[in-house]
Amino acid sequence: MKMYKAECFKKKGIDCIQHGPSLTIDGCMDSVNALYCAKLPENCQYIFRRPKPGHWPGPELVTQLKDSVVFVVPTTQVENTTNWDPQKRLGTLTVRTFDNSHELYWRLSTNLMERLLMFDITMTQMKVYVIMKIISKEFFKPLVGDRLSTFHLKTTFLYCVEMSPPCIWEDENLIQCLKYCLTTLRRWLKVRYCPHYTTVNVNLFAGKLQWNEFPVLIDLLKDMIMNDVSCLHNVKMDDLGNRISSNSTYSTNGLPFEKLDIAVVRNMLTLMIFCSFSSYYEMEMLAAVETSKVINDHSQYIQQLETIYETGTVHMRSAVSIKLPFQYSIHAAMKASLSIGNNQSLPHEIFTLCDKSLMSDVTSSRLKLASIYFSARRFEEAAAILKQVDALTSNKVIYVSPFSPDTQKIGPEMMGRRIEFLDIFQKEIAFCTIFSRHEINCVPGQLVAEFYRTVTVEDEGCRRDHRSWTEWMDLAVVDSLPYMYYLQFLIFRSNGLISDKDIAFKNLQDNTITIQYHIETTLNLIGHCFELEGELQLAWHVYKISVKCRPQNNAAYWHMFRMIGGLFYGVKMLSW
Repeated sequence: MKMYKAECFKKKGIDCIQHGPSLTIDGCMDSVNALYCAKLPENCQYIFRRPKPGHWPGPELVTQLKDSVVFVVPTTQVENTTNWDPQKRLGTLTVRTFDNSHELYWRLSTNLMERLLMFDITMTQMKVYVIMKIISKEFFKPLVGDRLSTFHLKTTFLYCVEMSPPCIWEDENLIQCLKYCLTTLRRWLKVRYCPHYTTVNVNLFAGKLQWNEFPVLIDLLKDMIMNDVSCLHNVKMDDLGNRISSNSTYSTNGLPFEKLDIAVVRNMLTLMIFCSFSSYYEMEMLAAVETSKVINDHSQYIQQLETIYETGTVHMRSAVSIKLPFQYSIHAAMKASLSIGNNQSLPHEIFTLCDKSLMSDVTSSRLKLASIYFSARRFEEAAAILKQVDALTSNKVIYVSPFSPDTQKIGPEMMGRRIEFLDIFQKEIAFCTIFSRHEINCVPGQLVAEFYRTVTVEDEGCRRDHRSWTEWMDLAVVDSLPYMYYLQFLIFRSNGLISDKDIAFKNLQDNTITIQYHIETTLNLIGHCFELEGELQLAWHVYKISVKCRPQNNAAYWHMFRMIGGLFYGVKMLSW
């Protein structure tokens, strides 16, 4: 499975690196195949039984740890390993075989336990851990690569927090705390044994560091400790060394410290925006399978998210509360599409899901609901939803596409209000509207061509050469405001409201002046409106502009072919 996933990404020109069970995709996302354990394995209860001072982790945290989920994950290449059991005072050597048997090896993963532990540390402790990671990247990695990993550092750090009194973890003792952690790591390197924090009888050095690398790291750590970690003055990352030496408030990228927070928030928001949309589309929504099967699988996916929301930590509930409304919207549209395709009335369950989805963001779920009403020819309800969307949009709303996220509008003013990410999503961000082919009967006819924008060999080559995720081109993706005006145009035209129709069309055309992420789709909608108005020459001109904006992977070609067919063979144009 790992090899298959890696090959798929490499064919698309996306770099993949295997780190343990994790496949790092393009340097920004980790993917891990894991199996859920129904109960906490005996080996993972070691953390609750071994002797500890008792101040950390506290009773409440221990209770949460006992309720945590544990997974089984595949291992990487199995090397010759050594292990030392301090209780039995017994050493063992395991010799690997020269075959592919390592692919059958799995191990326990307590990543959710470790996450809870890391969420419970103080800011000073976090600073120490971050500095440890910086030291590792600057000084250890050039010597041993990734064989001394972040996980080794985290394990060392957790043991140090557990074994030391809380009172020492203050900013004025930062270097002393750091030296304590490095001393612990050095002691483990000397005995060639790094104990796992949560699981018994696991040597984390086994199969990682080579035997001749231990003395090198031991000497390096000794030098660091003896010199009060003065090596930090030589750190190049983020120009940290110069900033420490000169007490400068500026980094090499020209950002003052107070502006670095904004950069971090923007990066976090960008990742959250992409993950909120793309994860399920990437998994199955693009697959050529029966819609009913996708609906069943997606229902289970939603149930899993709901379970996490009900039983997870505060942080997990916060993350799920952002993701769930979008999934409700997708599920409602798929069910509605299936019902419309079978000429059935829409069940009440669809609108219950839509109600749950309305707090996803300012526009996208509401526009999907309007699309459902429109496709069911319930124009009055659709118009009412669009009127609501129109009222919610304002100059403060930030328009975003998950496939081309631009969060530059996130600035000091928004940060000064200390808004939660959930509130930002629900009240200040308007996502584009996205449809998969399993929602095709809820999509106006003009947008159906967007599913088939990749036609020629050149189109496919363009997608392969593009380093970012291009599977969105198999979806129908339209910016929120243009889509709202387009639906208004169609509804007012169907109801004979000529004045309102003309206003909606003017708004749609005026909207192209503003920043659009999917400008070619907006132009294709304008072209269709001109067609419906009988202005074929203007429609053709707009489609040509669309092609100029995006020469490859553009549905405008289909509309131009259709127009030519209509002129030559008298084929009826789309009515909507």
